Formats: sequence, structure tokens, C-alpha cells
Amino acid sequence: MANGTERRHGARLTIPAQLSDRKTHLEPVRLLDLSRAGARVEHLAPLAAGLLCLVDLPAALGRGSLTGRVVWSKVHRSERDLEGERRRYFHSGLTWTEFTPGQQERLTAALEILKAAQKG
Repeated sequence: MANGTERRHGARLTIPAQLSDRKTHLEPVRLLDLSRAGARVEHLAPLAAGLLCLVDLPAALGRGSLTGRVVWSKVHRSERDLEGERRRYFHSGLTWTEFTPGQQERLTAALEILKAAQKG
């Protein structure tokens, strides 16, 4: 800023560590299957039973987020990467929690897309 004036519309306030939600973080997962009751996902770190999570549907299934709760999580397979380090892959089962009407419509549309793809 050449003249030293503030261009923001309001002051930014730093969130102290004790007020932040340290349990909130993004964990990339691969969506393996989908049903009206829930989904199964694959990921690199275990997920605790009861954890509430958002599942983002991929573009091919119409995009949108669905809210689920982890029911189970277990090691599915293990392999060594190119550096020789062992990498574990976990599978977790999710059950859907309450949906908004829009989320229910997105899930129904995604399931129809999957049904059509399996027939073709």
C-alpha cells in the first residue's frame, strides 16, 4: 500500500488457538460405493467411529455434499511405496445423517446415474 491507508472494509481478527476447532480438517477419501443408507470410502488414515463428515460427490455424480457419520473403519490393504515405506489404506462405512431436501435430491440423482452406468 503506497499511501499506508487500510483498504479492508473491516478489521481482520486472528482466531486464538483455544477458540479454533482443531478437530475440523479435510481428509481426502475415494468414494467406493453409494446407497440410500450410506457410503463406503477409502483413505490413508483411520477414522473414528461416530465422526461426522461431509462427503463431496464428484462432478460425474452431480456434485454436492452429503453428511454422514462413520460407523466402522478398518485397514483394507497395505503396500510399499517407491521409497520402500509401508502405506496402509483404510475403508470406512458411513451412514447418512439427516438430509435437507436438496441433499436427498442430489443423492437420488447420483444413484440414478450409477444405476444407468451399470446397465450400459
